[in-house]
Amino acid sequence: MVSVQDLYEFWAGESELQAELQHSLDPRGTEWLFDAFAALGPQPGQVVVDAGARDARHAIRLVRDHGLRAVALDPLPRHVELGRRAVAEAGVADAVDVVEGRIEQMPLADGSADWVWCRDVLVHVDVAGALAECARILRPGGSLVAYVTLATERLEPLEADEIFRALAVRPESVAADRIERLAGDSGLALVSVDRLGGEWRERMIEDGSWNPGEDLLRLSRLRRREPELVERYGAAAVEAYAGGVLWGVFQLLGKLCPTIYVWERRA
Repeated sequence: MVSVQDLYEFWAGESELQAELQHSLDPRGTEWLFDAFAALGPQPGQVVVDAGARDARHAIRLVRDHGLRAVALDPLPRHVELGRRAVAEAGVADAVDVVEGRIEQMPLADGSADWVWCRDVLVHVDVAGALAECARILRPGGSLVAYVTLATERLEPLEADEIFRALAVRPESVAADRIERLAGDSGLALVSVDRLGGEWRERMIEDGSWNPGEDLLRLSRLRRREPELVERYGAAAVEAYAGGVLWGVFQLLGKLCPTIYVWERRA
């Protein structure tokens, strides 16, 4: 334990530690996920399923970058509508099929995909069913590339309850050991795991695309006006806003750990 004397002696002088932490660690940003996928060697004409495609933005990019054919799958009709519009505007309707469906029950044939791209989805779904379905639709030797944010031991139970409720996160779907075990049980062999921690958030701050100070300022205002804002906008909207702010901040604090898995379908 730090003593009071040590504490104030540290704060009184110029801190070499503080100076050391002024230097960037050249963090990778969100674009790195596309680089990681490219390094796996996708080939023209192969099929990628973007599970949880939202507006199909990622599916469109994967098709353009690698000459793939894609299925952009999403369970929400609104996202399907946005995806079809985006695909048409991008002029890739011949290469991208936008399909309504859930990752736990994909309307695709066994062994019909070479790749599954799954970003920010597993936390919201029955991860056992999702991983089993990914394994089912992949051909032997095909790969699942999954970005998922996991809870760490630093996340306190009350914090977990609050943020998971606010963001429709399933608590059992953010546990690394469970996800890794279920993937193996589904016939998926682990190729690599990259635990990013706060790295992407560091890059967002350094690039100026995210300001956690501004987010925390608005969160403080929200807390002070919470009853009024709940009455005006509804509890779900207020909780979702607060949860969205905390999601990024908790990554910086090491309470949540964004992680990229690559699994291969065993023969």
